Amino acid sequence: MRPGHPSPTIRSTTASDPARESTIDPTIGRVRAVHEQARRGLTVSVAFVFVAAVGLAVPAIGGWWSPLHLFAVGGLLGAISAVTPMLAVTWSAAPAPRTSVVTTQRWTLAAGAVALAVGREQDLASLTLLGGTAVTVSIAAMIPILWGIRRTATTPRFRPAIDAYLLAFTAGVAGSAVGLLLASGNAGRHWAELRSVHLTLNVLGLVGLVIAGTLPWFAATQLRARMPARARASRIRIATWTLAVATGGAVVGHLRGDPILVTTALVVYVAALTSIVAMLPMITAKRWRWAGPRVAQLGAGIAWWIAMVLLLAVAAANGNDDRRVLLTLVIGGYAQILVASLAYLGPVLRGGGHRALSAGFGITRSWTSLAAGNAAALGALLEARPVLAVALVIWGSDAVWRAVRLAASHVPAPTDRPLTTGSDHR
Repeated sequence: MRPGHPSPTIRSTTASDPARESTIDPTIGRVRAVHEQARRGLTVSVAFVFVAAVGLAVPAIGGWWSPLHLFAVGGLLGAISAVTPMLAVTWSAAPAPRTSVVTTQRWTLAAGAVALAVGREQDLASLTLLGGTAVTVSIAAMIPILWGIRRTATTPRFRPAIDAYLLAFTAGVAGSAVGLLLASGNAGRHWAELRSVHLTLNVLGLVGLVIAGTLPWFAATQLRARMPARARASRIRIATWTLAVATGGAVVGHLRGDPILVTTALVVYVAALTSIVAMLPMITAKRWRWAGPRVAQLGAGIAWWIAMVLLLAVAAANGNDDRRVLLTLVIGGYAQILVASLAYLGPVLRGGGHRALSAGFGITRSWTSLAAGNAAALGALLEARPVLAVALVIWGSDAVWRAVRLAASHVPAPTDRPLTTGSDHR
């Protein structure tokens, strides 16, 4: 199996019987089991993304805090929790984690996200703390899940990705613990510093490290390309560890009230992220015709991510309010990367033969999504609420329409030939 190839041969099956998943042979049915786990997790994640988009688009619903956390926790973190084990299992040829464990983690996270939002909106401190505790526990549960996959992996060259995931969820546990302290009202005069620590650990640490660790392999898969020779495992490992160290440096800078340290750490973060982008495959005309708006949206998300971290560095140096930049980072950067990834993963996880896969990619191929996503990012950055609202409505409607078409479209019978995803061109 080549680097950049998200899974070995994937049998075209219908959804497996949940009662059989927990007893499935780990060496024979691992791909089928982990794909079914990811399908269910992403379904829950997409529901959170839709609700969050509605909350941001409709001013009457409230401010930005609850929609942002519904997206970040239920949507983005939910997708990360669903996809990272799938990628780790398929890339490293490890057995799938137990379905009961994955299901418990998924619903603990979802319940925690809902409790956080409701508790915040209704000013129920106990419910907010309960939700935050559930989220923290669910993040912590990902560490033994991923460690078990790493320990049983038979293909070691993908360990840098799994190690990045472990670093990311460790940062997420710390960031969520700080969030609990903020929600408890015990932060005192250090509230502003701890808020910055909470956001840095979760936004740049948890989410950022997962995406950065995944990009070299997943971008190659998206483009049906070989990973370039420059994308060596050692270079990927150095880059992700540099991102982790830079995140830690920004945290220390916030705690010490040292804007120079924060700014320096964020610039180092951008440099490390840029080094990862430099390892990605080149986009040729043939690859562009294949990936089209998916890879364009992925690239746009990465560009917004880099640009907004630089603006965060400027805000830290000047002592400016960074809420507008953070919202833009989430919408223009992470949301676009998530949507571009789902546009590829949706057809793959649906199953079916080659014709079903091609039809699925046709359904999720959306220039509307690309335009609306970037318009929403501009609206957030310029604080143009009408532009943001309209763009989110268009973006969300397009995503729902394509998701319904994908789910409702015919999937061939399981007698079809085995399906290999990604590129297998030599």
